[in-house]
Amino acid sequence: MSADAVGFVTIGQAPRTDVTPEILAHFPDDTEVIEVGGLDGYEDAAAVEADLAPAAGSPQFVTRLTDGSEVIVDRAASHDLVAERITDIEDDVSVIGLLCTGSFPDLEAAVPVLTPSSLLHAWTRAIDPGRLGVIMPKAEQAEQTADKWADEFDVVAAAGTPYGDGHEVSEAADELGSDVDLVVMDCIGYNEAMRETVRERTGASVLLGRSVLAKTMTELR
Repeated sequence: MSADAVGFVTIGQAPRTDVTPEILAHFPDDTEVIEVGGLDGYEDAAAVEADLAPAAGSPQFVTRLTDGSEVIVDRAASHDLVAERITDIEDDVSVIGLLCTGSFPDLEAAVPVLTPSSLLHAWTRAIDPGRLGVIMPKAEQAEQTADKWADEFDVVAAAGTPYGDGHEVSEAADELGSDVDLVVMDCIGYNEAMRETVRERTGASVLLGRSVLAKTMTELR
């Protein structure tokens, strides 16, 4: 790989075949890619749960393994694993995109590391919505979602996993209703088809973590 390659780090297992193809659609066809994951060393969801399941009430992330299974991991443990994977690839890429919209501490690297959480906040501030709708994967994340968004915005949140059969996202959009000015889909697992569903059901503009990341990354190559 050359230093002109782009890097992606997921909190789950790589490759994220459900995410990176939509991101790479924004890049030239010959773009070189290195993709790694915090859970790459784990055999299955049971092994992840044994090591990394969050304690009751602790902040958590929802992610995916390469077999498609959904896993829930402790947020602090995930931070450490992601930092290790960044170190593994930083000398081989020109920019790194984090495939998670969760809040992270500063991630130090020899190249820029773009976090969708920071990007989504910046784009939302620029839009300055009156009432912000946020869709998150799990109802158990309601408190951390409020902590993340409510200090700056008038927020209404609803839960709907991107890793189910799809109807959960529709139900979350219906729960938000038509009184929101902007919707943030706060998980990298949400895709373009889900964004369109939310737009149709709420009538609002929708920010999608993976497309915000992709569009910003292309400016740094």
